Parts: sequence; structure tokens; C-alpha cells
Amino acid sequence: METTMQSNISINLGEKNNKKSGGTSRSSRPRRSSNQQPLSSEAFLRHRNKPSAKKIEDPKKLIKKGEQPVKVFGLGGLEQIGSNMNVVEYGNDILVIDAGMEFADDTMPGVDYIIPDVSYLVAKKKNIKGIVITHGHLDHIGAVKNIIESLGYPTIYTSPLTIGMIKRSLDEKDAKNLKFKLVDPDMDIFKLGAFTLEFFRVNHSIPESMGLSLHTPKGLIVFSGDFKIDFTPAIDKPADLGKISRIGQEGVRLYLGESTNANKPGHSVSEKVIGENIDKILNAYKKKRMIVSTFASNVGRIIQIIQSAVKYDKVIFLAGRSMVLNVQLCQELGYINVPKGMIRQLSSEAESMPDEKVLVLCTGSQGEENSALVRMAKGEVKDFMLRPGDAVLLSSHTIPGNEKAVIGMINDLVRLGVEVIDEPGLDTHTSGHGYQEDLKMMFSLLNPEYFCPIHGEPYMRHANKKVAMMMGIPEDKVLLPDNGQIVELYDEVAFVSEKRIKLDTVMIDGKGQGHLSGEYVMKARSIMAENGIVGLIFKVDTKTKELVGNIQIESRGFVYSSEVKKIHTQIVEFARAKYNDNCKKRMDIKDNLKFIREALGEYITKIIGRVPMLMLMYVYINREAVQNIPVDNNEEIIGMTLEEQGYND
Repeated sequence: METTMQSNISINLGEKNNKKSGGTSRSSRPRRSSNQQPLSSEAFLRHRNKPSAKKIEDPKKLIKKGEQPVKVFGLGGLEQIGSNMNVVEYGNDILVIDAGMEFADDTMPGVDYIIPDVSYLVAKKKNIKGIVITHGHLDHIGAVKNIIESLGYPTIYTSPLTIGMIKRSLDEKDAKNLKFKLVDPDMDIFKLGAFTLEFFRVNHSIPESMGLSLHTPKGLIVFSGDFKIDFTPAIDKPADLGKISRIGQEGVRLYLGESTNANKPGHSVSEKVIGENIDKILNAYKKKRMIVSTFASNVGRIIQIIQSAVKYDKVIFLAGRSMVLNVQLCQELGYINVPKGMIRQLSSEAESMPDEKVLVLCTGSQGEENSALVRMAKGEVKDFMLRPGDAVLLSSHTIPGNEKAVIGMINDLVRLGVEVIDEPGLDTHTSGHGYQEDLKMMFSLLNPEYFCPIHGEPYMRHANKKVAMMMGIPEDKVLLPDNGQIVELYDEVAFVSEKRIKLDTVMIDGKGQGHLSGEYVMKARSIMAENGIVGLIFKVDTKTKELVGNIQIESRGFVYSSEVKKIHTQIVEFARAKYNDNCKKRMDIKDNLKFIREALGEYITKIIGRVPMLMLMYVYINREAVQNIPVDNNEEIIGMTLEEQGYND
């Protein structure tokens, strides 16, 4: 049962006011009064006041007989950047924090993105009390559309901007069934089963980012969300350090903090500084046509770019679907207020305007294939052709792995005579994730008993462990579970359990979704990408088992056109000989196909030095009936799956 202590607004997608659910306006919701005492837990206050103890050799000895733990575990985000999803479970109550996606890399051809494996949650979906989304970036919301139905449409607790980001991705069915509850991090408290939720403001590269304070039967658990300490944010209020400090004074049993920049010393540069630098550049180049590219998800940056463009009387033309949608959403929510007509979608209209009036704000800063800036650099945007004298500003840092794509795009730009702006001493990008000094400040405010680094690659999380130890947290109280490993929190102790949730790699491929535990599909795609594919069809007489006619062969991406005829002939002759010598007396079709595939693999390796994907098929033909009945009706096609042919070895 859910009890809303300070807020009870329920919104269905597409509705601003849901009377059936008893929703109320934000202004009429009850609030925590300034003198109201915060929630506390004697259990973890007792731990705070304990003198430092020696390392516990066997923490299980401190578990009381029959004691039930609070379980905390990640289904993603603990071994990679992306797919962030954490779960807190106590008895029959489950709370989910974030539901993100991860972009596929070069080892996953054809895969669009990866999401967490939620099989564990599906089996317990009746226990899910809600999903908390800390902010609107894809690595925290990108899986919602893929998992929400299978989880039974639990209510999502988040901010207005994040709701808008999620709504954009949903189909009609999900839009009809999904409910949201707006969160005001300054005031709202929610009681969900065994958990009491409070929130606190943090700064990030998107407005309305939040951290979570979670009161449980075993003490206070805090999730940082993605954050930096920014005293001069561009759009948001500064992080609520006063509230974070108050939470720390209540006594934090377990703190789960992000690790993205834990290996970087110092503080993350304020977003306002970046905005000021961009403004200086736009002023210096105000007579030119400007093209500015940044991450479409970096809403704070986008807003500052638009503000500066308006200041210099430039019309902003948007290019890139995600850029258009995010700017439209910010306009709807009041984050962007500019004179009518100052923001438009990119069209041929931009070509007819004076250069000093045009600023194109677009996606593509990472050189992504088919992104707006890449297509402009290749001359593929018919409505807007780049020309000598144009200036391009990349307001981003190149993500590791994208260097080649970005350099290729810049080369295309300079070949067109475009100036790619590089102003020494003027940073035009900063991270939304805190550096070591930002992390240290959070540690000092929260002063947790236990710490679990989350949100990052293993090396980032280990760097965060070192920061925690610098701040006085004993090494044995820094917990480093992998995805699926469970942290168990008891009255007297917490540790990474031996229990592990089995997780598969869940890949989204177009409109398909698959649990590819063996990953043989990726293996097969890699073989095809590197070595091509060859298919052979054997027509076999039903009675005599003799081959009928020629073996048919087709190949793609296998050998150069000048060699096709010769190599095909060699393969067909070898396959026919192997069949006649070894297969006519064999009764098992699958054994025959596997035998020929293995023999062909060895033979092809000898003649060209590599093995393509081999697809073999038998077509059984009743030759006695062919004279009177169409051949198609007398064919029995026998094939094998990739697994049966040995690609799951």
C-alpha cells in the first residue's frame, strides 16, 4: 500500500489533471513545514556513535537469528557506462531506481542498444512499489519503454522535465497505461511499503536532477544520482547542500554514489563558465553563419546557446530529431522563452537569410553516422549547404572511441572551407559529473557508514573507492558488487552476499528484443561482417539419396568479383565430392550437414585463408512424381539453425 505523506498527484500520460485518480494541483499539495522534524532511525544512529571497530572477519556472525536484510543490487551500471538500474528490496516490497540503456559498441553489429535484464523483477512485479527516475538522460530512462509493460506499469516518481523525456519514447499502449507522480525535491515525501522516500536537488547537465534519501527498516540509504557541485549553475538552483547535510546528520547507513569522474582531481567546471565562453565566441563570430553542435541531452548547454544567439539577434535553426524534440519540450515547460519566430526547424529559409542572422544548433558533435552535422559536412542536407566562411563550434568533448569519427567529420568540414573554432583557453564543454573534490564534499556532508560506488566502469568505481578511503571510510566498508551481486544490510553489519542474480545481455535490435545468453547471434554477425556468407543448396532424391542437378551456391561479401566464378566452382566440386563419398549412406540429416560444413570450412581456409558463414540446406525431391505434379509440391526443405551448425561453440 502506498501512502503519500506530502504529495498525491497522479498523472496519466497526455493528461494534465487526472480527476479520476484524485490528482491535485501542485500548489494545493501538503508540504513539510520548516520546523517539522526529519525522519530518523535509532538503529543507524547507534552505528554512527559507535567507536571505530576492527575489521570484521566474519560479518555473518553479527546477523541476528531470523533477521531479514534490506537487499540492494544493481541490474546495470556497475560494470559499464549506461544501463543504470538499482533495486532496493525488503520482504515483499521492491523499489527500482532508474531504468537506463547503454549504446552498443563495435563488437555488437546490428544492435541498437542494450538494456538491463529485468527477469528478476518480472517474476516479482506485484511487489514493485514504484520506480524512481533521478533525471532525464537516456542512461537512466532509455529502458523504460522496453520494460514498463512487463513490470506491470508501476508508478514512476520523477520531475516534470523527465516525464516529458519519457513520454516522447512511449507507444500508444504504454502512454495509456503508465502513471507518473511529480516530485518536488524540496518538499515531497512518499511512503511506499517499507520505504519512505525523500529527494534532494543536485546539479547535472540536465535540469531537475535529483538524489534520493531512502528510509528503510535497516537504516538510511542514499543514492546520489548523477551530480556535480556547481555553485553557479546555468539553469537550475544550486544543489541543496543544506538538505544533504541534514540527511547526513540523521545517520546514513549506506551511500551509493556515482563514479564517472572519480579518477579526475579537482572540481568540475561550472556550466555558467562554459556559457560565458560560448557567448564570447558567438560575439567574436557574430558576422558569420554559425553552426553549433552539442549533445541534445545537455539541456543546460542548449538553453545557454539559445540565450546567446538571441542576444546577438540570430535566428536559431534546429537540426537533428532529438535536438528539435528537446528544445520543444523545454519551451513547453518554460525553460526557454524567446520571441516568437526566433527558433525554427532547419529549412531552405536559412540559406536566404543574411549570414549574421543564422545560427544552426544541431546534433553530431561525436561524428555519429547520419547525425545532422555529419550529413552537413558530407553535403547531404539539401536545404542547407555549408560554404567557405561558415564557422562550426563543437561544444563537447570527444567520447573515447569516437575519435576517428570526429576527426573524419572535421576533415570533411575543413575541405568545404569551413572554420572549425578552437579558441585556446576558452573551454566550451564541461562534464555534468563531479570530480574528486565534488565527490569529497558529498562524502563530508553524508558521512556514511558504508559506501558502494556505482555508475561507471570498474576502474572508475575503484577510483571512487580510493576517494572514499581518503575521506575516512574503512576499506572493508567500501562495497564493490558487480551487476547482479546483492548487498545485504542488517542491523549490525552490511556486506556483499554470495548470492547473485543471473543476468543475461539484453540487446534491442530494431523492434526486436532478445536475451542472448550464448551471444551466438553476435558471433554469427561478426563472422558475416568480417568474412562474408556462403549458402549452398543440395537437391537430394528422396529414395536414392543421390544429388539431383547442380549444387546451388550464392555468396555475399566473400571474395572479390574477379574471383567469384573460380572459387564458387572449387567449393561446389569439393562439396559434391564430400557428399558422394561420405553422405549418401548416412541417415541423419543434421550429421550430414554438420560434416559437410566442417569439411568445407577446412577446405575454404586452405584456398583463401578464412572461413565465411556457411549456410547449408537439403531439398529432398520425389523424382517419380515430378512428371505429373509441380516440383515445388514435391520438395522437402531441411535446414539447420546457427546453433545446430556449430556457431554456439
